[in-house]
Amino acid sequence: MLNDTPKKEKAPKPDTKWRRFWRIQKVCLYRAVTPCMMYLFMSLIALALQALADGTQVYEIVLGSVCIAGGAAFNAHLAFSYGKVHFDSYLTGCLHRQNVRMGILSGGDHRPEHEYRPWKGFLIGFYVGLPVLIFGTLAIFQPTWDWAELVLDMFAAWAILPIQWYRGTVFPGEQNWDYPPVSGGWSLLFILLPVIVTGVFYIVGAHVEKRRKEDESRRTEEINAVKGKRK
Repeated sequence: MLNDTPKKEKAPKPDTKWRRFWRIQKVCLYRAVTPCMMYLFMSLIALALQALADGTQVYEIVLGSVCIAGGAAFNAHLAFSYGKVHFDSYLTGCLHRQNVRMGILSGGDHRPEHEYRPWKGFLIGFYVGLPVLIFGTLAIFQPTWDWAELVLDMFAAWAILPIQWYRGTVFPGEQNWDYPPVSGGWSLLFILLPVIVTGVFYIVGAHVEKRRKEDESRRTEEINAVKGKRK
């Protein structure tokens, strides 16, 4: 019967450098979603605290800073786990490439874009801070600074609130500016927060996983050596 004829499997597309590049971007962008949402959540809490009193109060700055630090701590935890998972994928990739060199067919669906690389954590952190890059740049210019800061207040308050706290402390009671004396463009510096936190803890997570694997391998060798002596 015609329905019984097997369907031809599509030949896999060649793995070019550009295809791998875009797959890596997709993986890093996906990994950036959760820390970005946590920063958003903590930013909204910090923003709500600013409505407790008129003007800029010390306790608002302290509580807001705690919220920002909480978002960074959760970011560090996620980056640490990403580094561990990607290092496992790296070891699998090493085994896969070794088998290919020896002419052995490897099973499973290995994806090189999931492997650990030291720079990937910094790329993930860059994607976390991408809204700050976009709207912080718009906050530099006089025609767009007010609504750009409003967007930052809603989605990346961790980057713009320190600037607004400084204004509220140095220029108390002044808010109706055509252009603020301290530009919201300084928020661009705060993109370093997710970049550094994610990059550093991603590397730390990978090194911790590497040490754990080495310890496991050492214990296995010691157990095998003891068993060999008993025989």
